[in-house]
Amino acid sequence: MKPDKRWLIVVLVLVVIAILLWLWNPFGGEEMPSDSDTVQQAAAPTPAPSPAPPPAPAMPEVAEPVTAAVLFDFDRSALRPAEAARLDELSIQFIDGSFDRVDVVGHADRIGSDAYNLRLSGQRAAAVEGYLDSRGISAGQVRTEAKGESDSVTGNACRNMGKENRKNRKLIECLQPDRRVQITLVPTR
Repeated sequence: MKPDKRWLIVVLVLVVIAILLWLWNPFGGEEMPSDSDTVQQAAAPTPAPSPAPPPAPAMPEVAEPVTAAVLFDFDRSALRPAEAARLDELSIQFIDGSFDRVDVVGHADRIGSDAYNLRLSGQRAAAVEGYLDSRGISAGQVRTEAKGESDSVTGNACRNMGKENRKNRKLIECLQPDRRVQITLVPTR
């Protein structure tokens, strides 16, 4: 064999070995430093935490008004037992919350004269005020108002149901939502 061919074979073998080593090395030809080659660097000291800013002055929470209605029987101003339970809940909310006063507005249905319904709605408002007083809300914290039949919630829904008198049970039943006292817990501002 001629020396040129031998050198060519040697170079080809070396190239093949270099390619195989390169493919065999999982780090893409870069060597991993050994533990002895690694120089330990001193950790930089952590800066002391800066003092927390002083807390912002607490803004008082402003409560939202709470409204509810209690219903009454036809031609009556006495509280129903179920409605008294609702007033108990409102009393607790008033005493535990940040409320300034309670607005109590009495209403009546349209059966009867305007003067009679105004007086009846005032009696209903007074009944609620008295009940709230028995639950720890003083009369000075309660504002009452009588609206009579002026703020009907039934509107025209109960029109054309026959005569407007105490014998028309269908009409009396339809007008039930108008026989109410609207209660609003007014928040402190």
